[in-house]
Amino acid sequence: MKKDAISTGLFIAIGFLCVAIVIAVLIPIVRDVIDDADDNRPTVPAVSMIQPLNPADPTSDVSFLLGA
Repeated sequence: MKKDAISTGLFIAIGFLCVAIVIAVLIPIVRDVIDDADDNRPTVPAVSMIQPLNPADPTSDVSFLLGA
């Protein structure tokens, strides 16, 4: 009877140890997969505003070139 109790206790202890090892290995893998999935979001372009040099002049919609 005593041998059965010891063997059952060892079986349960080894089972818990195996489960703990599997969980310790799987948690970082799952986190990496989730983080990689979040990185695939598209980038939103920045807003660019083009304003004419002189709003009263209709021909002023030509872009301003520096050094020209």
